[in-house]
Amino acid sequence: MGELFLIIMIIITCAKGDHTFLWLIGGIAVLGLVCSLFCKSSGKTASHERPRFRIDHPHYADHDDYECSICGHRFSRDSMSCPNCGVLFNGKKEDDTEWEEEEDEWDTWDEEEGL
Repeated sequence: MGELFLIIMIIITCAKGDHTFLWLIGGIAVLGLVCSLFCKSSGKTASHERPRFRIDHPHYADHDDYECSICGHRFSRDSMSCPNCGVLFNGKKEDDTEWEEEEDEWDTWDEEEGL
């Protein structure tokens, strides 16, 4: 309803030849545009949420397993919640150390067998 009233007011002021109202509205619009372009904003929203990561542990020969960054429990199911403490994860990280150790161990075994 307010938009309709504003449009009627603009039409009436244009018909009377009084463009002061239009200059005022235009000036406010230009000022708003300039402020939105040149005002500094970080663009980042601060999250006060504690990071809750699921740590993925890939393995060379076995099935991958996962670890909760909150309670440290390790589990085998690929889920975004911890079966021990029930926390919902908001991110994932990967820890390749076990993969690399197992790969080196398999390479050592292959060298010993002459493969």
